[in-house]
Amino acid sequence: MIKYFTFFISILLIGCNSKENKKLTYFGGKIINPKDSFVLLFDHNDEIVDSIAIEKNHTFMGKLENIHSGLYYFKHGAELQYVFLEPKDSLLIRLNTWDFDESLVFSGTNADRNNLLVESFLSNEEEQRNFYKYYNLPAKEFKHKVDSLEQTKKDFIEEYKLNNTDYSEKFIDILNVALHYPLYTKIESFIIDNSLKDQPEQIDSSFVEHRNTASINNSQLMFYTPYREYVYNHLYSDIYKKKIEDDSDEFTIALLNAINEKIDSEKLKNKLLKETTIRHFYNKKSCSINKKAFDTFISSSTNEKDKEEISLLVKDVKGIKKHKRIPNFSVTAPDGAIENINSVIKHKNAVIYFRNKQYSSDSWVASRMNYLINNNPNIEFLVININNEKNQYIKELDIKHQYYLNSESNAHNFLSSKFPRMVLINKKGIVENGFCALSSKAIEKQITEL
Repeated sequence: MIKYFTFFISILLIGCNSKENKKLTYFGGKIINPKDSFVLLFDHNDEIVDSIAIEKNHTFMGKLENIHSGLYYFKHGAELQYVFLEPKDSLLIRLNTWDFDESLVFSGTNADRNNLLVESFLSNEEEQRNFYKYYNLPAKEFKHKVDSLEQTKKDFIEEYKLNNTDYSEKFIDILNVALHYPLYTKIESFIIDNSLKDQPEQIDSSFVEHRNTASINNSQLMFYTPYREYVYNHLYSDIYKKKIEDDSDEFTIALLNAINEKIDSEKLKNKLLKETTIRHFYNKKSCSINKKAFDTFISSSTNEKDKEEISLLVKDVKGIKKHKRIPNFSVTAPDGAIENINSVIKHKNAVIYFRNKQYSSDSWVASRMNYLINNNPNIEFLVININNEKNQYIKELDIKHQYYLNSESNAHNFLSSKFPRMVLINKKGIVENGFCALSSKAIEKQITEL
């Protein structure tokens, strides 16, 4: 690492002699086997702080002005990881995309903090694998396992503070979330599992004593995986205790109402309401619209843009009706030829995935589609890019399955929300499912039946 960082360190040392550069924060490094030509740095609002180009030697260097101390995340290709930055930091990373998280190493100013967060992430994954066997224990024994692990983590943080007397309080707050909140998530998950049993165990209030101190209202941490997973599991566990079917519209409505009642931050509340509405709609086995669930969202959210987006989604769903013929529209083939969709899928059982690259990586779509294609050789599979990007083809997916929509295509009438959607059509051109998710496990059975 020292060899290839020497050049960067020299730049930083020279820069420190300039009064102007003292206000700058540097974030850079080297990416082995890069998947893209840039690295994106985001803040807690999911807004891009900087787009940093990767040079031919796979190195990159970003200069950030007047940043706030706190947690950010950087993204390269389909992968992301978190980084704690403070003004005037000079932080460098090294990673190999073939083993993104495990290979990530920080060096430079405050590198130890960030290496610690990565280690926490990896250890949490290992703990989760080891914890599966404990979920069948009685509640008291399960809680003892969690408490024992939590004490170890508390001791670790105290030791860190003793050995780093100049520690940042903001970093300690993040470290607390990184280490403790995955444990709280396990407790909430235990409650969910217990609620699904035919004869659930009675659990007293001491089992959830973490709720006295663990916040679900920190909007600035909702982008951080350990925090976000806890918030969702906390909310879900309360609804599961009511014994409502989790794929029902009543469950969605109850969850939206819980978010409306329990989340104080208006911004966080709106974000959770939108995510929940979309997630539950995509997870439904059918493409039907439940007006009451959407009305609950509309009445609860105060974000007009979100409400408009969800309203467009409702409109899009109605644009393709189950048991009716697929509306006619044109698609553009890789060679530029404009074809009629009915000609492309004529007399074939077909699965069409309308793809918006904003919502999914090339590698994930390729992996999922190739799996479905290999398991259903008698079905015509199409991936149609809805963004009029004729050169945005997925390398890992056979080009014969890929099309895109030009701006004149009638398909935009039922894609106004720009959300991805998958449509199942039988050989007679009749829609069997007009709106489903590529990620849904339930949809595999419908495709096989098709």
